[in-house]
Amino acid sequence: MRQCNPRLSPERGFTLVELLAVIAILSLLVGLAMPLITKSQEKAAVQACKSNLRQVAMQLKSTVDSRNKGRWPKSAGIQLLLYPVKMKEIEGRLLDIYVCPGTDDTTWPTEEQKGEHGAGFEDPDQLDSLCISYAGRDNINYGMNKNKLGNEVVASDDNDGRANHPNITNIVYGDGAVDQVDLIDYESELEEDAEWVPVGDASPDEHLVKLLID
Repeated sequence: MRQCNPRLSPERGFTLVELLAVIAILSLLVGLAMPLITKSQEKAAVQACKSNLRQVAMQLKSTVDSRNKGRWPKSAGIQLLLYPVKMKEIEGRLLDIYVCPGTDDTTWPTEEQKGEHGAGFEDPDQLDSLCISYAGRDNINYGMNKNKLGNEVVASDDNDGRANHPNITNIVYGDGAVDQVDLIDYESELEEDAEWVPVGDASPDEHLVKLLID
């Protein structure tokens, strides 16, 4: 029985013009998506930072209650935040709660030790604003009221030489509640090209003025 064999059409590839058009479209889509991806990453970093600050405040309160009968130590800045470290309540990789994910700060003694389980500074005096991303309360000049911890700010992003996060400064109160300070709220009080709200005596914010970076 006679069968008919259909003619096969030759395979056809993309022309150079078509390839360039596809590349152009993909580049456009990537360009449109990048700001959204960046904003999403920044938002995630802000939330992770708030989680760290909450842990810093809760660990500090726990150590104060268990080791010092609820009396907050008369220290300031980083030294106040490191009270649990001095009391051996936080060691090794747990020191990561002092590092904002929006920064390049690290509590690893050397880059080689970064991946080691439990690696971290053993001496709290070695930790400074280059290791720790947060400013601590000046409990010498602005004493904590242990009966009103929900009104007493304990720590915040330090914004030391750069903003921990674009426009946003996270803060945490003595009871672990977190909040944020927005740059836009103080634009009229800062220099025109300011990129972050300063922490310390020069701060226009009533909470941040009670904190020290070092």
